[in-house]
Amino acid sequence: MIVPLLYLKKGYTREWINQRLQAIQVRKELTDEWDDRGIKRGQEYAILTDEITRAWSGMTTRQYKNLKS
Repeated sequence: MIVPLLYLKKGYTREWINQRLQAIQVRKELTDEWDDRGIKRGQEYAILTDEITRAWSGMTTRQYKNLKS
């Protein structure tokens, strides 16, 4: 897989890479569930994503992205 190699080249640890790949998989499963339950992409996804991001970071998704630049 190319993504882990890119992360390694950027200096991330294997542990961080594994956690990142797991987070991506969990996010995919979550959005699949949202789709199954009729949640529409766009604003409804943004609201749910903001709530998830706020729960672990204390910031909205936009605030977190701005912090990470």
